[in-house]
Amino acid sequence: MPAVQRDGDANGAGGVVSGGVASVRVNGSPVTVNGNPVSAHAPWARRPHPPHAAASTTGGNGTVRAGGVPVVTTGCSDTCGHARAGGSADVKAG
Repeated sequence: MPAVQRDGDANGAGGVVSGGVASVRVNGSPVTVNGNPVSAHAPWARRPHPPHAAASTTGGNGTVRAGGVPVVTTGCSDTCGHARAGGSADVKAG
């Protein structure tokens, strides 16, 4: 099962998610759900390209919800196309 994403976790290109469901915490941080904003990040580190500036989380788990919204796990793609990386080392959802 993939790791649950939390406020402050990054995607594969360095875009950090903010927000989450404050009443549901994983390792002390709010759990990330579909629609949380992702910080601006460069799509490719080796090629000049405008940063992805308005991405959000998407593709959350269809069976695990927080506040009625699907929980995002490692491997889910953000709206910019980058996959979520890292996540909780000991809390998984599947």
